[in-house]
Amino acid sequence: MKSRSRKIWEQPWGYAEGFIVAAGILLTGLMLQLTVGNIEPALFASPVNVIMGASLTAGLIAVYFLLPQNKAIKWLSGVYAAVPAIVVLLLLCMILGLTSQLPLSTGRMQASDNLFSRLGWAQMTTSWSFILLCFYILIILELTLLRRTRKKQSWRDIGFYLNHLGLFVALLAGLSGSADLKRFTMSVQEGQVEWRGTGQSGETIELPVAIQLDTFRIEEYPPRLVVVENMTGKILPAAHPESYHFVEIGKTARLADVSLEIMDYLPHAAILRDSTFVNVVPMMMEGAGTAIKVKAAKPGMEQPVEGWVSSGSYLFPHSTLPVDEFTSIVMPPQEVKKYKSFVTLYSEKGTNLQAVIEVNKPLTVEEWMIYQYSYDNSKGKHSDVSIFELVRDPWLKVVYTGIFMLLAGALFLFIAGPKKRTA
Repeated sequence: MKSRSRKIWEQPWGYAEGFIVAAGILLTGLMLQLTVGNIEPALFASPVNVIMGASLTAGLIAVYFLLPQNKAIKWLSGVYAAVPAIVVLLLLCMILGLTSQLPLSTGRMQASDNLFSRLGWAQMTTSWSFILLCFYILIILELTLLRRTRKKQSWRDIGFYLNHLGLFVALLAGLSGSADLKRFTMSVQEGQVEWRGTGQSGETIELPVAIQLDTFRIEEYPPRLVVVENMTGKILPAAHPESYHFVEIGKTARLADVSLEIMDYLPHAAILRDSTFVNVVPMMMEGAGTAIKVKAAKPGMEQPVEGWVSSGSYLFPHSTLPVDEFTSIVMPPQEVKKYKSFVTLYSEKGTNLQAVIEVNKPLTVEEWMIYQYSYDNSKGKHSDVSIFELVRDPWLKVVYTGIFMLLAGALFLFIAGPKKRTA
């Protein structure tokens, strides 16, 4: 007896229908993206996002209990809808990870020239396809939770509820909270207090948090020397560029067939030069550069050359040492090891706090996260300006709550182990 093959959309629905629905949502999002562009998060700021989230949750509860036997509702609360939706969303996440993400304002300017921008992939988290798929998964998660409540409950269901409810809370809060996320940059000069911040769209507003920059410090790696080709400026040898990091006076090294000897070192120097003469003198002043006196020789040279090499600064010019007509000794700009700001923080609520802010070590003040963002690159280590990024995300605690529920659910399932079969 031959079995009849099931046709598409013939009950019971399976994975085929699941992928068709997920692909249809993706296609709908792409069509909306091409016609109306990216979603504007500011339109869904509080209280709009709160109302939408509450309406979605309450509406699904009402639909489920009013239509408990509906086949579409049952299918949406099962694995045949969930797995295809997750697969399609993961595909978008892979594109997000492999594609340079641009600010929304930048993406609009490039939308006519860039295919990824037109499809919303250059601003993935505000694209129609991404948001619609996330809300589709939220619907599946809530219906799955509601369906589980109709079954006989046991203590082992704790892990299921923690996992699914945690993912629902984290995803809903992440989507809703993105509209309330505030991000500003603030440039503060040493010795000054600043209340104003610049938003992502370029607007300047007064913030409830002020920063006084007491001291700004930059720590650099030791200076290094390289041999470059005069015609092209490329570091030699071309296949495997070499460099020498300064250790102490008297050390010798060999770079690209050039023998070097360190004759003198000035961490703070003024470099004075004209067309034929270079004079380097120690000078403790703002804008002073780093200089190294080098003796260099190549095989076949009658006598070595000697002179000062410096990367210069915003105040003084750089200085190189020509070895012959083909090569020269050069000091590239010193690389920054770390930088940090010693600050005093004030707020409208009366906060008065002294702290240190550095890269990857942000400071939390009330509802604000303050990050060390940048400094005045034109002055380098002599910068007296520190740039901070201030971020306020009122939904972050809710997202963390969902994540902790997920972790707790995973831990519970690990401890409880698989359900034992009875003979």
